[in-house]
Amino acid sequence: MTATKKRKYLDKVINDAESMRKKITVQKPHAYNALKSGEITEKEKDRIYENVSQLEKVFKGFRVYHQKQKKNIKGKGIQKGRGVNGAGVYYYNDAKELLEKLTLIIGEMEAGNTSIEMRNTGQSILDTLLRTEAINKAQYQKLVKKYFRV
Repeated sequence: MTATKKRKYLDKVINDAESMRKKITVQKPHAYNALKSGEITEKEKDRIYENVSQLEKVFKGFRVYHQKQKKNIKGKGIQKGRGVNGAGVYYYNDAKELLEKLTLIIGEMEAGNTSIEMRNTGQSILDTLLRTEAINKAQYQKLVKKYFRV
């Protein structure tokens, strides 16, 4: 799982827990109203309040733990920044995502999309892969010669 997918998954887990917490928290006013209308006793209301309070603590700990896990995830995937005259500049951190993106770009170039942006993006990915030693110099030169030569 890539860093981006891990973060999105943890966001979903946190959001699901938060919606469940909200459903549980609603039981307090319901218990209060039931006490006022005489449906339950004071003892029953106190029991409900105590259970809901314990569950809220559990959900808070769950949320805090998963938010810390989310912050500890390394890598940012593919980010697009601002370059000269507003042109897109890409920053890459994850070799798997780089290789997937490079595969897509090469496929598009073979299909006929030989735009300058496509070539520049592919070239920057290759440079990053070479710098991070995900590919060697011979592989780099072969790919540049075949796909990214101007």
